[in-house]
Amino acid sequence: MTLRNDPLHHVRAIVARQDGVMTAAQLHDAGVGRGTIRGMVRSGAWTRLFQGAYWVRHHPRGPSLRAQVRAVLLMAGPNLVAAGPTAARLLGIQGLPHDPTLHFAAPYAHEVRNRPGVRVHRTVLRPEARTVLRGIPLTTPARTCADLLLALPREEAVSTLDSALHQALLTAADRPAVLSHLAGRRGAPRARAWMRLADHRAESPLETRIRLICQDGGLPPPVLQWPVCDPDHACGYRLDLAWPTHLVAIEADGRTPHATPHALYHDRTRQNRLATLLPGLTLLRFTWADAHAPEESILTPLRQALRVP
Repeated sequence: MTLRNDPLHHVRAIVARQDGVMTAAQLHDAGVGRGTIRGMVRSGAWTRLFQGAYWVRHHPRGPSLRAQVRAVLLMAGPNLVAAGPTAARLLGIQGLPHDPTLHFAAPYAHEVRNRPGVRVHRTVLRPEARTVLRGIPLTTPARTCADLLLALPREEAVSTLDSALHQALLTAADRPAVLSHLAGRRGAPRARAWMRLADHRAESPLETRIRLICQDGGLPPPVLQWPVCDPDHACGYRLDLAWPTHLVAIEADGRTPHATPHALYHDRTRQNRLATLLPGLTLLRFTWADAHAPEESILTPLRQALRVP
């Protein structure tokens, strides 16, 4: 099904500014009737995101997170901002649990209600807690991390904070701002304690998880990102967590970076070279599956390598 040239041109001009999203009212103003809208949705050319909002594009992976957020913002009007896990995903923060729900923050007097797939959090949102990312209003990294620290379990909360620090979305100078956003809120004392566990050197949520497991098991790694020089190849290596005096190190093998045949070959070559550079090195490699059975899969072999009870 196709549209008449004039309405289609108008639609394309608007969706280019709105992440591919238009409301039913905007489509009507552009000369697109209800029957045409229904036909485009039935044909799969358009996607109905929410009542009165449509993704007027087609992609095999479906509408992006930005498109879904944009649809809610267009329907809800001003004063609504993406928040919590949704703001974190827009910012690129890693370590979040799977949650298809879109989260927003709104003033207490805002009339927008929760709907399937959308949760609106009533809160006081000071001007310094708001920002805009490529046209999408959302909470700042400091406010977003404060919200995550209050809402997530410890391992995931610290992982998201590590990710924000590693990507320089947050810096040490932002600590007072995060503390300010925590002040007076339920769970703030616990969240402040978790902030002390964060480390900007963690390069993945799995590294954070393994580090916390080691700390909880009484074996905190003294060095993160241990540098190992290779003078013969004018390059160097970094080991994720290390006990250098014991010649013991841990590598966190996440799902994606180490899954391809090329990556497996590179990891083997790298490990062989490390064995040459550091004779006697014990290099332990752990995956997400190991993190789900920490005592047996991580702490026991680590204690054996460190030769501690």
